[in-house]
Amino acid sequence: MDVERLVGSPTSVKVAEVAADTPSIKTLVFEHGETSLTGRPGQFLMVSISGVDEIPMSISHLESDTVGITIQPIGEATEALVSMRAGDWLGVRGPFGTHFSIDAKRSLVVGGGIGMAPLRPLMYSLIERGIETTLLIGAKTKDDLVFYKEFNNIPGVQLLASTDDGSLGFKGLATEATRTIIADSKFDTIYTCGPELMMKGLLDIATTRGMKIQASLERYMKCGCGICGTCAMDPTGILVCIEGPVLNGEQITELSEFGLYHRNSTGTKVNF
Repeated sequence: MDVERLVGSPTSVKVAEVAADTPSIKTLVFEHGETSLTGRPGQFLMVSISGVDEIPMSISHLESDTVGITIQPIGEATEALVSMRAGDWLGVRGPFGTHFSIDAKRSLVVGGGIGMAPLRPLMYSLIERGIETTLLIGAKTKDDLVFYKEFNNIPGVQLLASTDDGSLGFKGLATEATRTIIADSKFDTIYTCGPELMMKGLLDIATTRGMKIQASLERYMKCGCGICGTCAMDPTGILVCIEGPVLNGEQITELSEFGLYHRNSTGTKVNF
């Protein structure tokens, strides 16, 4: 067994750039030089902060010699990450997991909050392939819209927003905005990442309208490579770190826990 390949070729990387995407969310871009640290849209890295923890993070930036992650501070590890500066070092393993399949003809990309992280490289892949794409970014308020300014300046992207408070775009949830958007448009595929209840609503919409859907799921992970089993989902036992995080509609429909509950670090069910 190639253990190094299994665990993701652990390596140290130096932070090259820190960008503030919203008042609270930041992106760290780091150089990977001649290592095998690349990835595809939708995959993730296991990121370790010395003396703190190791956590899974979606790849939000993919270039020939740099990779990036986008962080929302919600705990000790993410707080440590957003406090980093250019020149700091961190550990990474990966990339791990499945990636988005670029097989759409007319796509609707729906990102909720920090769920925009894995959708950013997906968007650039869709743009490069000339696929007609509408991007809907959802958040509580206009100041929380991740990557909105970036994609607002890119020709060929139909950019829309939904905010809970109505400060920009549709007022209300991204699922409600999606129903309005698709009423007069013919999309064949929905790509999404964000709160699971949002994605459950999008799955229902896609199923009703006979559309394909690909979603990036989040579950508690300790290893990222299928050893610990903490990211297994009921009832099939699918491991999100290996068979996900990107799943299609048929795969998600088989998961009885999707949109209902997840498990914490002790394995206890936690309702959404």
